[in-house]
Amino acid sequence: MTRVTADIAILGSGFSGSLTALILNRLGFKPVLIDRAAHPRFAIGESSTPIADMILRDLADTYNLPRLRPLSAYGTWQDTYPHLVAGRKRGFSYFHHRVGQSFRPDPDHVNELLVAASSTNELSDTHWLRADVDAFLAGEVRRAGIPFFDNTEVTTLHQGEGWRLAARRDDEPLDFHVAFLIDATGPAGVVPRALGLADHTASFRTHSRALFAHFDGVVRWHDWMAAHEGRIDDHPYYCDDAALHHVLDGAWMWMLRFNNDVVSAGLMLDERRHPLDESIAPEEEWQRWLRRYPSIHEQFDRARLVDPPGALIRTKPLQRRAARAVGRAWALLPYTAGFVDPLHSTGIAHSLYGVERLVALLKQHWQSPSLEAALHRYEQALFRELAFIDKLVAACYASLGAFRLFTASTMLYFAGAITFERQRAGLIDQPPSPDRLFLCAGDAALCRIVDEALVRLSAMDILPTPAQVEAFETFVETAIQPYNTAGLFHPEVPNMYHHTAAPIQTIS
Repeated sequence: MTRVTADIAILGSGFSGSLTALILNRLGFKPVLIDRAAHPRFAIGESSTPIADMILRDLADTYNLPRLRPLSAYGTWQDTYPHLVAGRKRGFSYFHHRVGQSFRPDPDHVNELLVAASSTNELSDTHWLRADVDAFLAGEVRRAGIPFFDNTEVTTLHQGEGWRLAARRDDEPLDFHVAFLIDATGPAGVVPRALGLADHTASFRTHSRALFAHFDGVVRWHDWMAAHEGRIDDHPYYCDDAALHHVLDGAWMWMLRFNNDVVSAGLMLDERRHPLDESIAPEEEWQRWLRRYPSIHEQFDRARLVDPPGALIRTKPLQRRAARAVGRAWALLPYTAGFVDPLHSTGIAHSLYGVERLVALLKQHWQSPSLEAALHRYEQALFRELAFIDKLVAACYASLGAFRLFTASTMLYFAGAITFERQRAGLIDQPPSPDRLFLCAGDAALCRIVDEALVRLSAMDILPTPAQVEAFETFVETAIQPYNTAGLFHPEVPNMYHHTAAPIQTIS
């Protein structure tokens, strides 16, 4: 039997677990990283946002991890690590489709919304091919000499003065003794399952499930629009260089295009309107959805599944939330503590913010009586952030039936995100706060606005009248005025926003 002693064990070597191990090592801790699988491995594509890039740059600078800094912008990523597959993400693109009808470009863009986050391709955000990024960061862990046990199954967890973890790697028994445990296993939830934590998912308003895969041969939507007289010259960026959303009836489709032309694509379905029917195969359900929307069907006409995963993956509702995120000598990173929905691309940024917050408090309070209170504050912040993300997403799901409502609901997210970015960049005259919540989830006035928006949406008719839509638009525009530094609701060209993110510092 091999016995390993360390200060902190991190379970899970996805990007957040590996990053946590790298930072703790820089801080002088003795971490050990444990994962039941190995890299490379499939994970669905995700995309960064301006705030994710800011946090990653700050973590790289603060903890002397210069090899990670190039990943904070598309230009430096491509210059430094062209072998790591990524995609250019200039912002968020939305196109509204009607069942049984081809998409019809409108000269006033009434069925389009493009919100640019960056001003240039060089400074743009990125789509992460997670298999490549996660493998790279796991390699950095090995490069730093941090003990890393992949293909290792933890069989029992026992907490006494510290933690004892019994595990197996191939046929070899392993015995880990650590003082503190961090769970970065995401939906596997090793610690919540071992401790029998209650499930608090019922507190969420969002109820959505997914059907997804990676494809090649998917027609670029820019090309489809150009061939159908779309006014693409009005677009603030090439519309496929984005988190592209097809907004549907009780659902939406994401499309993230990587620079090898592989596309991460998936349907997010409102479970209450489109409950899972397991008698229908995932492939048939996918085709049924494509047949409902002729233009999307054309876009996927010659598409082929890419391996991995090589097949469509269908989920039950994605929402989950543990009852606790911390305890005596343990903590969950955000993606393990809970998850809402990928609609606003919050996953990478929220995970990075959780890593930043947790390592800072461990640095400050390690082996101090103050650690318990600091962990409690971390937990409170994390759950308030998840609740706020849930409300922002739920407002958009409630608006899927009318694109003007959906557009107004997205502005609630953009108001919080842009304000949070400006706070982070020091462009708002407020004292810095380590307890500032993600997306301004701690801003009482903004929270009240979002709550009121949800009340108004729930009171609307199933098919809202033009008067109801206009009243909701007016409410949101008026309410977010103190947060609206990007000209939301009043672009020069309808629904086309050329730059919304806070100016960033040099990325070189």
